[in-house]
Amino acid sequence: SPISEVPEEDYTVPIGEGIIRRPGKDVTIVGNLLMLYRALGAAETLAQRGIEAEVIDPRTLVPLDKQLIIESVQKT
Repeated sequence: SPISEVPEEDYTVPIGEGIIRRPGKDVTIVGNLLMLYRALGAAETLAQRGIEAEVIDPRTLVPLDKQLIIESVQKT
């Protein structure tokens, strides 16, 4: 599953650092919280049509990992 399980031990989530939850080459979808799950569902639907969608989870909106999003959009 692209969404990680919650670890038992202490952990931190980097502030301002997004993560690619599903790699792709045709289109970029950015979503957080509930929209992340919907974006992954949309990516699955697109995959059935031969479109590889990259799904980015920004994890934080302020600060926003603009560089990750820009790099993905340039690629797709």
